[in-house]
Amino acid sequence: MFSSIPNRKVYEQVIEQIQRNIFNGELKKGDRLPSERELSEVMNVSRPSIREGLRVLESMGVIESIHGGGNFICINQEKSLLQPLSMMFTLNNGKYQDILELRRVLEVENARLAANRATEQDYNELKNILDKMKKETYGEGSNEILVQLDKDFHNKLSSISKNCLIESLFNTTSMLFEKFIEDARAYIIQRDLGNKLLFEQHKMICNAILDKDEKKAVEAMMNHMNYVEENFAK
Repeated sequence: MFSSIPNRKVYEQVIEQIQRNIFNGELKKGDRLPSERELSEVMNVSRPSIREGLRVLESMGVIESIHGGGNFICINQEKSLLQPLSMMFTLNNGKYQDILELRRVLEVENARLAANRATEQDYNELKNILDKMKKETYGEGSNEILVQLDKDFHNKLSSISKNCLIESLFNTTSMLFEKFIEDARAYIIQRDLGNKLLFEQHKMICNAILDKDEKKAVEAMMNHMNYVEENFAK
């Protein structure tokens, strides 16, 4: 799995070997890495070089260190993408329009793929979220609960896509999305546009996916995104 490393840029080559073992499947999510001593011996490099390589990998979100337990391949790989994406958004004075455009790209494709790939269990889970949304919408549910159900609905669509890259990107941007969803829904309700129309839009998306109708799923999602964008821009 590991081999001896020459003395040029040693810690970088330590990183490369560990990454290569991840790419070729030798190391998987949650796997424990050998100890620093073991890595030092098998790679024939100093422990400080091993330690520096591991420190860089941890800052990248590739591994996580558990005190007294060792180093593990990070289960939540989205962490390695979240920090640079959020920082880029902030440093470039990102606007809601940037989030809207990114969200549209992901959401419409999620709806299309979900209509083609949803399983019976996926249907049931999505319908369960929609039923809760209906109960809160037509009952006395709080906006806080509806915001969470809104997030659950769209997160579920990303998982139904069965595309690990799309789901990973969606999860990575979820913090930006969550704040946007919360602000957008609050703004729409504030303008007396109501939760009921939002519920009906989610219902149309859900029904299209349940019917495995790709065209209607895309159309319903685009209508939903248009509605949110148009009203939030006012």
